[in-house]
Amino acid sequence: MIDVPKLNELLVANSCLHAISIQLNMDEMAYDLFLSISACEKIGAEIVRIRFIDISQFASRDFGGGLTQLMHMNVDKLDSGFDRMRYEFSELEDKKLSFYFASFSIV
Repeated sequence: MIDVPKLNELLVANSCLHAISIQLNMDEMAYDLFLSISACEKIGAEIVRIRFIDISQFASRDFGGGLTQLMHMNVDKLDSGFDRMRYEFSELEDKKLSFYFASFSIV
């Protein structure tokens, strides 16, 4: 597993959105978000796929209408005391995407 600073490096280096999906994790009875991003939109570009586990308070806006770029994505570790909301994901430039989550992995 990578740490938060390494995850933030990946998010800064890869701003082109290829896919986003939310799936119910039946074992945990929680939703997981899968984000597929790359450095550019070219065919054959290396895609990074990140799984955000047990998401909550998901918000999105202004998706579609051509290539969607997520600029200045960032993950912050929270000190809230809530087990289910250990981290916050946010897209800082246009506020296109934000959510809280419990953990993450690179898949």
